[in-house]
Amino acid sequence: MSAGVGATDNARVNEGRMLKGANRVVMLGLATGAKGLKRIVVAIKPWERGLPLAASHARQLAKNVGAEIRLVGTVFDASVAVGRESSEAPAMAGSERIAGVARAELQRLAQSMREWGVSVTTKIVWDASAHAGILSAARDWEADLVVVGVHERRPLHTRLTDTDWQLMRHVPCPLLLVKDPVFDGYRTIVAAVDPLHVHAEPSGLDRAVLAAGRAFAHAFGSTLRVVNAYPGAAAFELASAVQVAPGVLYGAENVPALHERAVTELVAQYGVSRSEIDLVEGRPAEAILDTAVARHAQLVVVGAPQRRGRLAAVVGSTAEAVAAEAPCDVLLVPTGGDQR
Repeated sequence: MSAGVGATDNARVNEGRMLKGANRVVMLGLATGAKGLKRIVVAIKPWERGLPLAASHARQLAKNVGAEIRLVGTVFDASVAVGRESSEAPAMAGSERIAGVARAELQRLAQSMREWGVSVTTKIVWDASAHAGILSAARDWEADLVVVGVHERRPLHTRLTDTDWQLMRHVPCPLLLVKDPVFDGYRTIVAAVDPLHVHAEPSGLDRAVLAAGRAFAHAFGSTLRVVNAYPGAAAFELASAVQVAPGVLYGAENVPALHERAVTELVAQYGVSRSEIDLVEGRPAEAILDTAVARHAQLVVVGAPQRRGRLAAVVGSTAEAVAAEAPCDVLLVPTGGDQR
């Protein structure tokens, strides 16, 4: 069985010079490319059986980049939880039996993945909240990537569970949402950027997105494309209404040219040519989704701003829409929690 799936004759990796770290953005192992991707947490939801989507994708990625996988499962039983907290013997024994069954299941899955030549460990976390247990394990292990399978596929989109949404809002590293049950690699990857920060993305997020996209492109021999959405003339009440740099006015008559120059300069540092850039007029989410379909992408990479306080439940309208509606896998690259 070949582990190099997705590396076809006409698929290539965009070569280029990588910028050093991104200001205040969570990049971790993906910042240094595929070689920096060393620890992958695969979240196994309590109801999953057989070979979960996340495990199937992660084993190929880990094989290609030489990463280690940790399978993380969560267990909980309210009937023994109270007694367990007070260390009552029957409750402790009951919780251990529950954990033991789950642990055995994970070990069987781990062994099947090891047959691919991948290093796999397992961890069972006792927690009433599946996402809290997964997040705790990812932080403790200092994971470079969390992979989770998204289920209940529908004709037009994939429904995300509450566990998926909570991981999106709080994950400490990039999160790969796996949707496609048939996986033969990522031939085309589309990364979404906003270098002029028209949509108020945090500083450094574009570089983090491109670094992550480039890392996956290296791992699978993919073509890395870039999409940028810009507002149409209808979005401006006055032409040349905003000065974005000394002597440079941002308005209806020169928006496309400004975006083209900014995107071209940014992506050149990651080996992406002008022919691999899609400049699309319209709303960001719609532009990204349309481009993913038009380019037959198997993976979309998008930034996911994370916030604190009363805005903590909000990831970002673009990231949320893409994660929910994309017809392919989605890699969310988070900002640090101190962002707006």
